[in-house]
This record gives sequence, C-alpha cells and structure tokens, in this order.
Amino acid sequence: MNLFQTFDLIGRAVSLGVFLVEQPGNGEKKKQAVIDMVLSLMDEFDIRVPLPDSVFEFVLDFLVDSVVDILNSTIWKEEATA
Repeated sequence: MNLFQTFDLIGRAVSLGVFLVEQPGNGEKKKQAVIDMVLSLMDEFDIRVPLPDSVFEFVLDFLVDSVVDILNSTIWKEEATA
C-alpha cells in the first residue's frame, strides 16, 4: 500500500469513526474515541505511515476536525434545520 492509499484508508476510517460516535456534546471525548479507533485499526492491520508519531498525531487530529467541520456545515446542518 503506497502512502496515498494509506492516507485514503485513514481518511475513510476517520469519517466512519465520526459518524459512529455522533451524539450531542462531549466533543473532545468523541474526538479521542475516533482517534483511538483509527490507531487501533492501524495497529490491528499493521498499517504504518512513514512519519514521526508527533507529526502523524497532528495530521490525525487535523483530519478529525476537518471531517467534523465539513459534516457540521453540510449533512448535520441540514438535519438540524429539518
């Protein structure tokens, strides 16, 4: 699996995790649950990225925030106004 495929898989896992933990409130706990799920998935399937842990943690944190921001401004916004 090349680096692009690896990050594509990680992005999909983040998106799935965000949907799985969706409930009102507890943003930081939900975020940590998504991060833990992704790290567990990566460990289970021996998925490695060629980045220092601190850099990957920053990227993963950014990915979770980005997915939540996109969903808040699209899908979840529409549900809230329905």
